[in-house]
Amino acid sequence: MTTETLTPPFESATPVNRPVEPTPFLTEFFMVQGPGFRCMAYCDHDGKWRNAFNNEELYGEISILE
Repeated sequence: MTTETLTPPFESATPVNRPVEPTPFLTEFFMVQGPGFRCMAYCDHDGKWRNAFNNEELYGEISILE
């Protein structure tokens, strides 16, 4: 199994290594945490983190929870 480095779109965020596995989903969702919130989110085609439920852009340092 190969791995890829997933770098969040924020300079202060820490890259995360995770296994690369085929997925049937077009958008991959992650549990993320930022300043004052925790939610399901995805990284859009522009490299911005967005809330999975209302598509609002997430600001601040975003960490992917494992």
